[in-house]
Amino acid sequence: MSTLRDLLQHPDQWVARLPGLLQDPHVLVGVLGAIMLVAGKRLYGLAIMAPGVAAGVMVGLAFTEGQDLTMRLMACGALAIIAAYVLYSAERLAIAAAGSFVAVGLARAGAPLVTGAPAPWYVLLAAGIVGIFFFPRLYRKLLVVIAPAIGALCMAWATGREGDLALVTGLTLLGTVIQLVLWSGHRD
Repeated sequence: MSTLRDLLQHPDQWVARLPGLLQDPHVLVGVLGAIMLVAGKRLYGLAIMAPGVAAGVMVGLAFTEGQDLTMRLMACGALAIIAAYVLYSAERLAIAAAGSFVAVGLARAGAPLVTGAPAPWYVLLAAGIVGIFFFPRLYRKLLVVIAPAIGALCMAWATGREGDLALVTGLTLLGTVIQLVLWSGHRD
């Protein structure tokens, strides 16, 4: 089976080796990493909702077998929209929960440094509530760095250099600059 390293060393054999390459997880993860590196912030919403759309269409096709085409299309469309919305909502809930956990963790770790005593329960509660509301906004702003970092990690794994911190850092910075330049005029 071909590896990404072999592919990069022999570009003249790309077409002949394509069927084998599509079966190699390193190549697929490397391509996914390259996409995340340059366009991850723009494709984030699609990546969240696409599995829901696919699942909705598959369920719609399974439940309407034997029906006429119009009924099948309507069922697939409705279920795809519902499933995409469910995944979108689940993603928003997960980000809010992560924000709460991060804020509580920061308050719990930071209180002894500031006051010399553990944080009282009401401070942790307030930090959790603040995290729920402010972390999702911060997360959206940081997505321009998070997406290239994920892409860089994917590309490093695909080339067998997942421990190379300089490569991952360099690709993350390059991807961040590319996304800032390419997508600076687009509004999310």
